[in-house]
Amino acid sequence: MSLAEEHYSRVDVKKEIVDFCKGRWVAAHYIDSEGKLVFRRYLRRKPLRINSPEEFSRIINLRGNVLRSIYATANLYWKTESIEEVYDLSNIRRCSPVWDIDGTLSNWKATLEVAREIGAFLNDRGVEKSLFFKWSGNGCHIHIHEEAFSDDLLRRYHPLDLAYAIVEYVNSKTSQRVRETLLKGRITVENKVDPTRVFTCPLSLHRELNVVCICFKPTRLSEFTPEWIRPSSFQHDPSWREFVKGEADEIAEDAYKTVGGYPLRRRRRRRRTVPLDKQIVKWLQKD
Repeated sequence: MSLAEEHYSRVDVKKEIVDFCKGRWVAAHYIDSEGKLVFRRYLRRKPLRINSPEEFSRIINLRGNVLRSIYATANLYWKTESIEEVYDLSNIRRCSPVWDIDGTLSNWKATLEVAREIGAFLNDRGVEKSLFFKWSGNGCHIHIHEEAFSDDLLRRYHPLDLAYAIVEYVNSKTSQRVRETLLKGRITVENKVDPTRVFTCPLSLHRELNVVCICFKPTRLSEFTPEWIRPSSFQHDPSWREFVKGEADEIAEDAYKTVGGYPLRRRRRRRRTVPLDKQIVKWLQKD
């Protein structure tokens, strides 16, 4: 078997991927018969999804292509049956704030210094149990668990607005602390929260590097080394599942009052062309 086939045949890998992807819109990179990467977000004109071990098994080998990498939205949806549903903002049930700290594997220490500052700021604002880090190949993602927001808060604000506002707010508050490290390490911290963005799934292989995306808690940040992401001996912490309901409410309120919601939701300009998402839906529905 290839590295990818061997990796995705592991029971522990399958369980983590299925548990994380439930309720999300999934995307995948495949290796085709010519060895080229092929990106897919749809299967039989429906959103790609992994809500069960059976669904995962069906997408591992797709039309002769071998699964290489798996991605999932920061959004959790009420339904993921149709293309219209994943483009419908009212169908988003919860959304995880995600910081994308992009560097290279060779400057991993500088990348973690930036992650440390962002994590420390979030801890100071009361977000601790609901926080986890992911090393995704060349960089680090920081997630606030989507269940860290109370139901009362989500009755007043859209989850996408809160996720976007928190990432933007924290970036502005920590920018001076990490500026020197960013410049020296050629690292970027971006707010990539948007309605359809996907991020690397825990225990996915990287699309090009032979490394595994692993999760760990902030308390183990100082222990991390690239040895943790080796496919043959990866170290992954399944406690990304932990959260405290309402733990992120206070920072969410402050962030929304300061930043506002996701900017494209606030626009009301009249379009002269059909929106891209509607073009995709129309194309995929053709016989």
